[in-house]
Amino acid sequence: MKKEVKSKKMKKVICIVALVVTGVAVVFGVKHVLPLPLFNYVYVTDDTDCVIYYPNYKTLDLVYGAQVPQGDDMLYCCAGAFTAECLDTFCHENIRCHHVSEGKLYEGSDEPICSGVFTFYDGRGYFDTVNSGALERAAECNGMGFCQILIIKDKQVVCADSVSRKFRRPYVFRALCEKEGKLCIVESKEKVNFSDFVKILSAQHVTSAIYLDMGAWSHACYRDNFGTVVETNSNPIRFASNWLVFRK
Repeated sequence: MKKEVKSKKMKKVICIVALVVTGVAVVFGVKHVLPLPLFNYVYVTDDTDCVIYYPNYKTLDLVYGAQVPQGDDMLYCCAGAFTAECLDTFCHENIRCHHVSEGKLYEGSDEPICSGVFTFYDGRGYFDTVNSGALERAAECNGMGFCQILIIKDKQVVCADSVSRKFRRPYVFRALCEKEGKLCIVESKEKVNFSDFVKILSAQHVTSAIYLDMGAWSHACYRDNFGTVVETNSNPIRFASNWLVFRK
């Protein structure tokens, strides 16, 4: 009998705490409280100018080849590094810049505009500048990595004005980011100029952000909390060379 009373009291306390947290969120205008223990696949937040995807992942890798990756364990998938040319057959030189997949370092073709590197190993993601030895470290640790345009580092915008001139018209842009210690993908809701996308990322207070290939390479998909695969900006293209893939 005493155990039942204690159990009821505990449940009451939990309910009160939950109500207090919800009340604080409402009072202070918090739009999204990220319920990490409550989602199994990808948590999606819908903001004014962007959509943010938080995969509940265990592994992250760069998958190369033209086919869109498959698998029941796949949580989120999109294009990563730039593709050099539209080729019918795959070669590592068709991925812009050096890259690491499944712990192996491969040579890619040059792309001067790529100013940053993202690597993932030992359960953690790292944003760095090129020529920092980041890819070599990722390979040594059996991780992954690729080069792209580094947009934000340590909460500071670092991309040059020349990057904005590369994109001559508005697109739906996408970036891999770190926000509040979590890796996430931020995607603009509408077609915007690149400079406006940078402002969107800054407004989200992301710690770091690196560009993910978009434009004609806009295909992405994620697994919602019902386990259903949802396509976003669906445009699978047979010339794609690499994919950023989160898996559970």
